[in-house]
Amino acid sequence: MNANDLNKKHNIDHWYKYRPGISQYVKYAQDNAHLIAAGHKIEDVYTQFKLARASIMYLEVNDYGKLIFKKDDVHMKYIRSKFLFDALALYNYCIDLSWQVLYLYHGDSHFGVVQDEKYYLQATKDCDQESLKGRLVLIAKRKEIYDYVMNFFNEPLTKEIREAYNYIKHRGTFHIEGLGLNENVVPIGMDGTQLKMINRRSINIEDWKNKLIQFDISFINYFDDIIATLMPIEYQETTLSIETLFNTTLGLNDWENKNENKQ
Repeated sequence: MNANDLNKKHNIDHWYKYRPGISQYVKYAQDNAHLIAAGHKIEDVYTQFKLARASIMYLEVNDYGKLIFKKDDVHMKYIRSKFLFDALALYNYCIDLSWQVLYLYHGDSHFGVVQDEKYYLQATKDCDQESLKGRLVLIAKRKEIYDYVMNFFNEPLTKEIREAYNYIKHRGTFHIEGLGLNENVVPIGMDGTQLKMINRRSINIEDWKNKLIQFDISFINYFDDIIATLMPIEYQETTLSIETLFNTTLGLNDWENKNENKQ
């Protein structure tokens, strides 16, 4: 499959519909602010996923204009390696952000989730595998969701994508096949011995483009399941009653007064 076919065959624009708007804030901020936080994080996944897709689609461009000095094999491989590395990082961001959707959804639900920026930022910072396990398994008693997340995380393709990302983070970069040298020994005889050289793992751009396309599709299935499990159908409803607005206003005033007294 070409990267350009992904938007037609595997559309993800329905994720953007979970972006919390005015009606969601008014309806849910008082007692169900976890829905707002999760919806906001779904939008983050959507944004990063679209950027990742754009990067692998740019791998298939044949004319990069002024982005490269001249259109030869070396320069084409160079610019395509840049977009490959961009896509690899962005898809990995989506894995981390999908955990944050679950973490925030199963967190607190009071006004402070949206009123106190430090609360939201700290919650996203605290989310890692151990804290997610604690929140889902020990607190929320939803081990089946945690197991589902870990099963996806441990799938061979996901692990390969993750390991490649971590390789770059810790080792610096890969060697792109056809782009520069990558010897592992000094090519000079030294009285029957060889002096080793530090080299890098080599990867093929086309092979990895195909791996990222397959990961794109598998992530959609995984994340669609998470959204369907968490988010209620009525969440996207935009109608808003005067009564709800009035009750939320009263609740917010009460919450602010209580927090002012604590200071």
